[in-house]
Amino acid sequence: MLSETILPGMVPDHVPAALVRDFDIYDFEGAFLDVHEAWHRMANREPDVFFTPRNGGFWVVTRPELLEAIWPDGERFSSANGISVPPPVPGSLAMLPIEADDPIHKIMRRPLDMALSPKEVRHLSETARQLCISIIDDLQPRGGCDFIADFSLKMPMELFLRLVDLPSRDRDWLVGLASGMTKTADEAKRHTFLADMFGYLNEWIVKRSATPGNDLMSKIVTMDLNGRALTHDEKLGYLANTMFGGLDTVGGAMGFITKHLAEHPEHRAHLRANPNAIPAAVEEFLRRYSLPTISRTPTEDMMLGDVSAKAGDRVMISTIAHGVSDKRWGNAMEVDLKRSPQNHLAFGRGTHRCPGANLARAEIRIFIEEWLARIPEFRIAPGAKVVYAPGNVSGLKNLPLVWDL
Repeated sequence: MLSETILPGMVPDHVPAALVRDFDIYDFEGAFLDVHEAWHRMANREPDVFFTPRNGGFWVVTRPELLEAIWPDGERFSSANGISVPPPVPGSLAMLPIEADDPIHKIMRRPLDMALSPKEVRHLSETARQLCISIIDDLQPRGGCDFIADFSLKMPMELFLRLVDLPSRDRDWLVGLASGMTKTADEAKRHTFLADMFGYLNEWIVKRSATPGNDLMSKIVTMDLNGRALTHDEKLGYLANTMFGGLDTVGGAMGFITKHLAEHPEHRAHLRANPNAIPAAVEEFLRRYSLPTISRTPTEDMMLGDVSAKAGDRVMISTIAHGVSDKRWGNAMEVDLKRSPQNHLAFGRGTHRCPGANLARAEIRIFIEEWLARIPEFRIAPGAKVVYAPGNVSGLKNLPLVWDL
């Protein structure tokens, strides 16, 4: 049923009234209690493709076969007009390279692909393990923590700041900006978060452009794009996107995985007894607890399954919808540590597949290994209320844990 706040003119004429739903990615039924369960319930209840007027108007796709077809199709589904929900304000700086289409996108990805190659990830994994052990060893004697504040907003972000050679003292502030950008629908607030990030990065762009080092930021600001240097605005958009991507997603995944392990002692016991099973378990966790939802813009009139969409419409594609689809996985809400689904969409697919996928996998694997080795038995604090944060990148706002000393 549509809300009274859905006014005439908010739904394009070519959208059938029967396919219109009042769906807000930032605030929909049950999302603050369990965002994955809410997506699962919504996808089973609503059509495979429907239209929401919220946040600028989007087709919402939940059918797994369509999601698997749309993600790698960068020609018919453009990212150049922005991928956020709601769409960016006209004239905004593009978040590069993700908000670019090929061939420019492929060229722009080169610094990321080089910095996050399998060889470099092996080197970074050593640092990740050291960070992980240090933080856990500090937490263990306390007998409890808020996992989100004390670990998942700390360890992955600290590693990322070392990758771009930024000071650790800025971590908490930057994490707040990243979380605000991906978890609020308020355009004014999003603009403020983005402006703050731009202001912070401006100074570093000037420094690294003049005296580059061997860090990822230096490689981005000095890269060659078809025989020319990046403009200042291109550098700013590229680095802002890299910061938002590096400061929010891995920590969010760790939060969901840790909540699951806290509630499933049998899975903790299995992974402790069978550490070789952890890499396969990581894939199942990523499938079940995917985070991102993005949008693309069709470049031509087309059929989305049985639904007619127009060029210029916006299409919302959610990794969560794919990961919790019973049509795709069968009993999708159950975590089956024998499933090892290599073809999930947690990192996307095709040319826009997340360049940090290998590093994310390594960080999550290392975290599980080291946490279970040092804090094998833990649980959610009695009486605690865990709050979910839906949005472009879903996450947990808190996760109070306790364990016996």
